[in-house]
Amino acid sequence: MFSKFSKFSKFSIPPLGDQFSSDSPPYGDPAATAQRVNRRRLRVFLIVFALSLLPGLAWNLLRSPEYRATARVQISAGAVAAQTVTSSTGSSAELRPAQPIDVLTQAQVLTSRPLFDEVARRLRSEGHSDAFAGGDASLALQNAVTATSIPGTDIVELQAIGASPQWLAKSLNTLIETYHDQSLTTHGNASAEAAVNLRDEVERLAGSMAEKRAQLAAFREKSGVVSSERSENHVLARIKGLSESLNKANEDSAKADARLRTLRESAGSGRSPVLAKDNPTLASIENRVSLTREQLRDMERSYTPQFMAMDPTARALRARLSELEQQLLSSRSASQQAVLAAAEEDAAGARATVERLRGQIDEQRRAAQIAAGNFQEAKAMEDDLVRLEGARRNASERLAKLEATEQSRRPALTLIEAATVPEKAWRPDYLRDALINLAASFLLGLLAMWFVELFNRSPAPPAPGATTIVVSQPMLTPALNVEAPRALPGVSYDAAYRDLPQLAAAASVARELTPDEVAALLAAADGEARLLCAILLLGLTVDELRELAVKDVDRARLRLSVRGAWARTLAIPGWLALALEKHAGDDPDSLLLCNSSGQQLSASEITSQVTCAALDAGLEAAAAVSPAALRHTYIVYLIDQNVRFSDLGPLVGRLSSDELAPYAAVSSGPRQVRGADVESIMPALRSAAIA
Repeated sequence: MFSKFSKFSKFSIPPLGDQFSSDSPPYGDPAATAQRVNRRRLRVFLIVFALSLLPGLAWNLLRSPEYRATARVQISAGAVAAQTVTSSTGSSAELRPAQPIDVLTQAQVLTSRPLFDEVARRLRSEGHSDAFAGGDASLALQNAVTATSIPGTDIVELQAIGASPQWLAKSLNTLIETYHDQSLTTHGNASAEAAVNLRDEVERLAGSMAEKRAQLAAFREKSGVVSSERSENHVLARIKGLSESLNKANEDSAKADARLRTLRESAGSGRSPVLAKDNPTLASIENRVSLTREQLRDMERSYTPQFMAMDPTARALRARLSELEQQLLSSRSASQQAVLAAAEEDAAGARATVERLRGQIDEQRRAAQIAAGNFQEAKAMEDDLVRLEGARRNASERLAKLEATEQSRRPALTLIEAATVPEKAWRPDYLRDALINLAASFLLGLLAMWFVELFNRSPAPPAPGATTIVVSQPMLTPALNVEAPRALPGVSYDAAYRDLPQLAAAASVARELTPDEVAALLAAADGEARLLCAILLLGLTVDELRELAVKDVDRARLRLSVRGAWARTLAIPGWLALALEKHAGDDPDSLLLCNSSGQQLSASEITSQVTCAALDAGLEAAAAVSPAALRHTYIVYLIDQNVRFSDLGPLVGRLSSDELAPYAAVSSGPRQVRGADVESIMPALRSAAIA
């Protein structure tokens, strides 16, 4: 698997015979050439550095200093008028706290032109007019002073920036005093205006009440409405009495009609509507009929019918009974007629009463309508009078509250921090700007030096032939075979060898581990060192390993997310996912691997743990096993699978042209395997068991 990379150990180096000959000045004396190049570089650097540094320093030092004075005030609003509070017990006037003050609005008031005009007038009156010589004082103050509200509070911070520190502090303090005085003046004017308005309101309401009372009295006298009670007005009382009488007459008429209908139904069905207990005559006749019938029944029990037919007493009793029954029928018929006649008379009388009452009500209806309208109008006038009385009483109470709480309603301005004379300049920061100018000049000099060298590169030396020599390199496995230059008269071999760029590129190739060494390294490492070696064998750089977080490990999908400029998602073996989950903390945003103090691992700590694991595994040249060697081993493993070089980035991250050069040297023929088709986990890493 690692046989192809043995080609990295052999490089071709052109001979140096022509490079150091006297006929080729650019390559004849390397020391002299290097000295000339260094002098040119130094000259270009110093010229550009001086040309950019000196004007910058002059500009920095010639700037005038500016001072800043600050002050802080707390602004509290005052109430101007009492407010009416309505509750279940009635209306009452009380002084409520004012609405929360708008600090942003007050900040605008503090920086308004009229306020600065007053501040400028006061400063002139105190003898500070020299600060405004030759200009608009109010405009100068407005440009110098800023007001900023502190969020969540009613505190405003004032700042004044200018060249005169004494003038700045005096201006801010005068501004605060002027604002306070104007606030009190404005409040006093508003309070006095509110009191005058309340007095006018009380007087207007009193006049309106007197006018309403006179109108109500005149209307009552004209309309005859005594009061708001209906029972005290005779027209309404009479209508009410007629309505009650009509209702009672309607009830009596209904009862009489019902009685008449019942009597007629009883007469039609053969039942007597008159009871014996209600008619003494009927009661007497029925009693005599009953006695006669009893006597006949007694005789029938004692005598035979033949004897009864011959007995004069029996015949007399039967004749009497027949007469009594005829009398009973006649009496009942007469009583029934009399009862029906009485019922008809009662019904007719009730109907006549109803008609009479209806006629009277119809006659009084117009008068009743006029009386009801007058009553409603009088009632409305009384309600208006009550409302006016309540409004006048509330206005009087508010006026009393306003006059009694004048002192407590004034706005408050608390000076938290007065403006003081600044002792040192606020800006510019000469030292900081000088250092920035120095750094910029230095970088500009380096850029100019590189730009000049870009157009003064020496031509590449010719390469007529090559000779192969073998040089042992401790950082490469196996030994690196390097083609050495031919010896030239007058030029040492060491000087020629140091000028070869190919040798430096070859020496930069990291140590490569064999599959057995990888397995031995993972077996010997334990704890965090084992996790570090396993993650580095996935192609991560040291910087990418240090930035790994707990949330980057997906145990369910066996994936590891790498963040940064070359973000990618890598497949990991199951044992590694389980070990990382056990090793990590509960916070998904915390680092995946950290030191004992919970801080991010440094590059030296990672290198130390990898080297210790290599030493414990007894690897050959263990001191050369580094994080770069593990990443190099993984890249060689991918190249051996004939992966495309364009697909190496999504697997191992960024590879510079210098890093790709050794790998490109051993590549032969087209590379057609895509990154998604390669086996991305090394066999030794996949088969490793959890320690």
